[in-house]
Amino acid sequence: MRKGLLLKTHWIAAVVLMALAGIWGSGISEGSGSKIKPGTVYTRNSAGEQVIAYNAGHLYTLDKDGHVMISYNNGKTKVKAPLTLNPGYDEESGMSADGSGFFISTDKTAIVYGGSRAIPVQVLITNDQGKTWNTYPVTKEITGTTKNIGFITRNDGWMVLSSFKGMGSEDHYLYKTRDGGKTWNEVKGNVNEVYARVLTGAGFANDKIGFMGFRYETDFQPAVCWTQDGGKSWTKLHLKLPGGFEEYSLTPLSPVFDGARGQFPVQLSKDGASNVVGTIYLTSSNYGKTWKYQKLVRNLSP
Repeated sequence: MRKGLLLKTHWIAAVVLMALAGIWGSGISEGSGSKIKPGTVYTRNSAGEQVIAYNAGHLYTLDKDGHVMISYNNGKTKVKAPLTLNPGYDEESGMSADGSGFFISTDKTAIVYGGSRAIPVQVLITNDQGKTWNTYPVTKEITGTTKNIGFITRNDGWMVLSSFKGMGSEDHYLYKTRDGGKTWNEVKGNVNEVYARVLTGAGFANDKIGFMGFRYETDFQPAVCWTQDGGKSWTKLHLKLPGGFEEYSLTPLSPVFDGARGQFPVQLSKDGASNVVGTIYLTSSNYGKTWKYQKLVRNLSP
């Protein structure tokens, strides 16, 4: 996707998702820690570009030297993180912005990066909006082509490290923390046996129920797998949509939750992965056990 179109996609997503942010309450719970205020969630679309799945009013940018700049509360507060990333995507370095994972909340901001031969996967965390930062190791394995991260409480978090194999094949490795991100443990599961394609989103409702979404490829659309045992076993989730979307390719992004209430964005594309024409929003009131169609938001015309 051309740079101008990518910037427009980010802007549209930010406006739409900020408008939808009113469905959430003051915090998210359902784990071993205290509530956490909603965070902005970044993921990737069907073309592989980084997009915002949910905008809580907190964003990141890179300055001219590649320093990660975080803005909170719609730009009222801006801080510089002790991390430098390369713009765009660079699979080999493990230090590209588009290949890193971001979760940005006023209660906790987490950036996962690395995964190359030179740099193991690490996560940079602040719990006080950038006043102090700490870096914690995740794994020394050479994995993490792209990364997704999120927290359901101040203590309970998850990340998915994806390792691209070629020809649309990709393996996924789930890690969890119960101490706010200081230590991470891999959850051995069967998701790669169920559906090992390109990841476009991930999210957990609580410590048991979680979801992974994948780029459109086959008749299995939108391609979503879910777990009800914390990530040990995964099955395909066949979401029912109203008529009228058969002509589009459907790519699920990352679902987000406030307790039992969830929101699942699904992008519509036509005539190519980069031609995203709109986003369907599904909602749930029972931790994602069932989903129903809420609305379609079409992209603005060029």
